[in-house]
Amino acid sequence: MKIVWSAEARKSLAAIRRYIAQDSEFYAVRMVARIVERVERAVLSPSQGHPVHEYPEAPLREIHESPYRVIYAYSDTEFRVVTIVHFKQKLGKSQPA
Repeated sequence: MKIVWSAEARKSLAAIRRYIAQDSEFYAVRMVARIVERVERAVLSPSQGHPVHEYPEAPLREIHESPYRVIYAYSDTEFRVVTIVHFKQKLGKSQPA
């Protein structure tokens, strides 16, 4: 299955790295690596993620790499990372599509 990172997900990952790097470049790189590794594990069993409660009608699921939620959609051939948000951050109605 192919992993596709949306523009929004790439921006989120870069923002996470920049934010953490203000205090520690080491932990910034480590957090980004943890998120990427979590996505790579999720591809093996994408249906195991939780439905996104803000979008019960959408075919979105989420996995967690604390303190972040990785929002994704998948098909037989593609695992699409839609966005990444902090647990404390609200997931706006305009983000996933």
